[in-house]
Amino acid sequence: MIRPGVLRWIAYAFGARLPVRYAPWVLHDLTTRTWFLRHLARSAVQATPAALLALLPGPAWLRVALPLFVLVSTLFMATLFSPMVREKRLYQHGYLPEVVLRDD
Repeated sequence: MIRPGVLRWIAYAFGARLPVRYAPWVLHDLTTRTWFLRHLARSAVQATPAALLALLPGPAWLRVALPLFVLVSTLFMATLFSPMVREKRLYQHGYLPEVVLRDD
């Protein structure tokens, strides 16, 4: 199974489609026992630009609280929409979620 490099993984974390040669890795990523934790990690990567908010002028508590608020909000929304995002990624990479994720 071929894993994407760091730059491709970051693009994948932001929603890009990986080339076909990574399809088995994507299937593993979205169907392994830890798929939910992987999804939260991708969402946390999406929230990292919010760390730039700490550079804004203002009181220290605000420069800490604002990026934390963005991170917590991002993870909350990622938790709510994780099944839909998972299905979309499976479709995006050529898999049918109703076949791959069926309950046996």
